[in-house]
Amino acid sequence: MPGLFRFFDRCAIRVQLFLLFSSLSFSAGAASLSLSVADISASDFSASGIALTLPQDGSAELRIEKLHVQRRELRKVILRCARFELSTAAMSCSGGSLDKLPGMAIEFDYRFGGAWRFSAQLHNASGKALADFQPADMPRFTQGTLHGSVQADGDAAGAQDVRVDLRLADVGFSDADGLHAAEKLRGTLKLAATRKALRWNWQGELVWQAGELFWQPLYLGGAVERRLSAAGSYDGTNLVVEQAEAASPPIGKMRFTAYWDVKQGRLIEATVRGDDLALERLFADYATPFFDGGALAEATLSGHADVDWHYREGATQSLRLALRDAGINDAQQRFALRGLNTTFDWRPDAAAQHVDIVFDGGEMFGVPFGSVQWRMQMQGMQFDVAQAALPLLDGKLELSDFSLRRHGDDWRWQFGAALSGISMERFSQALGWPKMLGTLAGRIPRVSYDGTEIATEGALLFKLFDGTVVASRLRLADPFGRAPRLYGNLNMRDLDLGLLTRTFSFGSMQGRIDVDVNDLELQSWQPARFDARIASSAGEYPKKISQKAVQNISALGGAGAAAAIQRSYLRFFENFGYDRIGWRCKLRNGVCAMGGVDNGSGGVYAIVKGGGIPAITVMGYNRAVSWDELVSRLKRVTQGNMQAVVK
Repeated sequence: MPGLFRFFDRCAIRVQLFLLFSSLSFSAGAASLSLSVADISASDFSASGIALTLPQDGSAELRIEKLHVQRRELRKVILRCARFELSTAAMSCSGGSLDKLPGMAIEFDYRFGGAWRFSAQLHNASGKALADFQPADMPRFTQGTLHGSVQADGDAAGAQDVRVDLRLADVGFSDADGLHAAEKLRGTLKLAATRKALRWNWQGELVWQAGELFWQPLYLGGAVERRLSAAGSYDGTNLVVEQAEAASPPIGKMRFTAYWDVKQGRLIEATVRGDDLALERLFADYATPFFDGGALAEATLSGHADVDWHYREGATQSLRLALRDAGINDAQQRFALRGLNTTFDWRPDAAAQHVDIVFDGGEMFGVPFGSVQWRMQMQGMQFDVAQAALPLLDGKLELSDFSLRRHGDDWRWQFGAALSGISMERFSQALGWPKMLGTLAGRIPRVSYDGTEIATEGALLFKLFDGTVVASRLRLADPFGRAPRLYGNLNMRDLDLGLLTRTFSFGSMQGRIDVDVNDLELQSWQPARFDARIASSAGEYPKKISQKAVQNISALGGAGAAAAIQRSYLRFFENFGYDRIGWRCKLRNGVCAMGGVDNGSGGVYAIVKGGGIPAITVMGYNRAVSWDELVSRLKRVTQGNMQAVVK
């Protein structure tokens, strides 16, 4: 808009420069009068080689050998007037045409006292041809045609009144950086502007029926009619939108005002109001492009909302928001929330108030949770929930002392949590894991987020495979980014090998084991680093291992691994005894440095140390194995596709 007003001011100066000839030389002939005009120039305009021919039939032809407009050069420009009048008081042209702008009919009237009038009728006028006459700071037309009219009136001080009424047909434009572009735009544009002193008062309407628009970072497209009507003022520094309405059938109607400092490129004040807005398209078209990655950039919204927002001097002054059956769904299926209903009226200096938040349910990393109603207290940038419960499968997650607050440019939160009564069978099925038995329970004194990572204090306890699993020192860095990183320790005690091996189809084993996974680091949920140890638990209990389990453990030991059984006739036994089980993996840079019950000698180590009758010892023959290869072996043996040689 500011560029358009500057364009009309420059046009006014150029009309004067064309018509106030600094020197003329005449040559008269039988049929015409010719006038030569000296070179003329201004700050962003110059013309040379100017000649005016006036035939006796009342027409005129103006030729310009070289014309510089907005740092662009045009050669051999020809203006023809079907009727041309020149007197000591005025000059006028009707039925005019420019050879560089086919499809445009021009009329102008200039009074040497300063008043002037200009109008142009466009009939299939080429947008690409018009590009040479556009201001340099505006995107240039690249395709399409324009139909309609442009009128302007003014005096020596510049344009005073402007009227634009255009229809766009498959119009395209682009700037040099490609940050503002459009293709095949169809619609209408109307603008009326009047200047008083240094201030323009304007009103306009844009109807966009089809085409694609990219205005960094926004991209809008599709055959959806959008309407924008607005009125305001511009004084050369500040652009004021006094009232405006934007309407799009998939979203609804929004009314807004704005006060923009053009020179500093700064929004001073704005208001936005809308009722029953469809959140899906509103969020996808006008909010998502402004997110620089993260979970919200890949999320979709649903439901409807009423909004009344007031912004001034870099901060929100008030926000009233009513959500109806709203929801959010992460594209990576990390979280989902459905049926959210709430209404709040927020101001930074308001007294504390309570807000009821109701939602029907959702999912977190594939685990579904049920409907809840929470009461939240908010004051300024502090939001608190004293007690809340979230149904999870057949149990629940209880939250205490939840606090959310703004700290600088980041949001921070913390809460205490307790898990109770969650079936590991249902939990593992929800996550797509093999079915596990047991319960998930525990208490975490504090979970916090500092703007960069989620951290826990205390431990989370699992009752799993008739043993215990304790997760401690858990940290999740960049939790809402594209590559989250999880750190922590897992310590498992007295796991029942019978339950464990049946769950993972590994063959039959009897006994109990302890598992430690310390210094764990997952990047994008894939192991990047850990120190793992598996060892037989202390105590007395039956220790048996089936031949299938022996084969599978041998296969994990690497190519050439075999069960070191005393003699080959023992292959006919279905089950064997053992004394101890031990296996270690130190993962660094994608390679697992392995060991067994003891360090062994050379490249050989024992994974299962024999004991009882008949006894069996299973050896490992690879000290260093690619983690991807190890995972591949594990998948094959659990799927029954790996057969090892037993001796």
